[in-house]
Amino acid sequence: MKKTLLFLFVLIASITFISCDFGGNETTTLEVTTSEATTLETTTVEETTLGTTTVEETTTLETTTVEATTTIVTVMTTTEEVTTTELPTTTEAVTYTSIEVTNQTTKYFRLDEELDKDTIELTAYKSDGTSEIVLSDLFSVRGYSSTTAGEKTLFIIFDRYMVQTTVYVLEDYAFEINMEYYMAAINLDGDVLKVTLNNIINENFEGKLYGDARDILQESDEDPNNPDNVMLVYTGYSVDSTWDSGVTWNREHVWPQSRLGVYVSYDDDFVSKATDLHNLKPANPGENSSRSNDYFSTVSGSDFYQPRNEVKGDIARILFYMSTMYFDLSLNEDEMSSTNAKTMGMLSMLLAWNELDPVDDFERNRNEVIYSYQGNRNPFIDYPEFVNLIWGTTE
Repeated sequence: MKKTLLFLFVLIASITFISCDFGGNETTTLEVTTSEATTLETTTVEETTLGTTTVEETTTLETTTVEATTTIVTVMTTTEEVTTTELPTTTEAVTYTSIEVTNQTTKYFRLDEELDKDTIELTAYKSDGTSEIVLSDLFSVRGYSSTTAGEKTLFIIFDRYMVQTTVYVLEDYAFEINMEYYMAAINLDGDVLKVTLNNIINENFEGKLYGDARDILQESDEDPNNPDNVMLVYTGYSVDSTWDSGVTWNREHVWPQSRLGVYVSYDDDFVSKATDLHNLKPANPGENSSRSNDYFSTVSGSDFYQPRNEVKGDIARILFYMSTMYFDLSLNEDEMSSTNAKTMGMLSMLLAWNELDPVDDFERNRNEVIYSYQGNRNPFIDYPEFVNLIWGTTE
């Protein structure tokens, strides 16, 4: 018995999807092809012998290629409209809250000189925490007048705010003073200036004992090139600063004790004119004795003593200090006063020395050191111009 089975299956599917239009343009094409071919042939032989009869059965199964093609075409159009909604916002206006003078390049003007507003830097502060420099043409100034000398209060106005600052109109003879310590002396001269300086240098004065000078002079007159030494005033020698009871150096009174009206000994324990540090200098003991209580002069001899040129201005400014600090002391002109008179000279020569030997760094440092201990300064080291305003000039 022979059976033949033939099975043929062919599937062709085509599916097309076309989407609706959503407002945009997008096309997607998907094509899938499936191909399958199978051939199966089966032969069954069954043999039975019954006498002479043969039975043969063949079954053939043939599967032909099945090809499936699927095409999917998608056309998608999408239109998206974005609508922006603006939310209402509240913006607070930035305003000025205050003004300040943050820089003043000059505070001094001459008689009849116009005010230069560019010398004033004005800063305006805002409500948002920021600030800005205000140009000079945007603010106004009231209260300035240079027809007369003196202190002037300026009123600076910007926006709805006002701030004050101070300037000075100087007399013809006056000069700029930039140390707060001496501001009260601006525009003064003569005895008024001398009295004002006396008030200034006495205000915070804390006198020291004579014994204190042994240690303080080691610092105030230290050799700039050797911190273990001091400079001796009359000889200019640099010697070991260690105190050895006055053998190597002792304490010279530039304004002599005999002309002060008060004496101190080695271990006196009271403050007086004789213990004022500005008047004391390290000196060679022998040279100190030679000088005695003589006036200073351009020559040495009986009753006169000439210091070395390098310290003539230093000595003059010490004497100017002493006659300003203590009103019972005075500077004399050419005549030699009696031994016990509270005078020193010669004034015209001292005025010349102030010009010929200007203030140097050694003298400035000495002034600072003494100020740190005694609480007052020598005005004629800070501003040598004070000398001529009080005592005149040598011309």
